[in-house]
Parts: sequence; structure tokens; C-alpha cells
Amino acid sequence: MTDNVYTSDVTVDNATQAQLAESIRLREERLTGNIDELVGRLHPKALLNRAVDKAKSTVINEDGSPKTEAIALGAGAVLGVAALIVGFSGRDERA
Repeated sequence: MTDNVYTSDVTVDNATQAQLAESIRLREERLTGNIDELVGRLHPKALLNRAVDKAKSTVINEDGSPKTEAIALGAGAVLGVAALIVGFSGRDERA
């Protein structure tokens, strides 16, 4: 059954039974491929790998050198949070 059936050209009105069967088989094949692709994209390991790659690209240049502006921003945020914690803890002792 290799009648070169294009599912968009085949309708119940103008197709033979063999063409309809081939059309159904081709649609099932495409659906199976799409489902397999979705399962692969949504697999936990694939999601984890994408998240790790995204995090690495945030702090590491393509040549492997660290992005100093991203590291400085992260360090500044940590120091800011630490200063807030120290400030609020000292406030309770003075009252």
C-alpha cells in the first residue's frame, strides 16, 4: 500500500478503502511520533538537564569563563540578605 496517500487529500467521498487505510496508518504514525517527542521533552531527566544548562549559561560564558557580572550580582544579593538579617536581629536586642 504505497499509493502516496496524503491525508489532506483523502476524504471518505473520493478515496478507496486502501487509501483510507493508508491515511489512517499515516496519521497514527504521526501521532505516535508526536507523543514520543512530548514524552521525551517532559521526562524528568530532560527537564533537569535543561534547567542545569540554563543555570550554567547564566553564570558561565560559552568559552567556559565565569560571567563576573552575574557572580557579582549573586554575591551582592547574598550580602544584602545577610545585612537585612543582621539588621533585624540587632533591632530586637535594642528594644
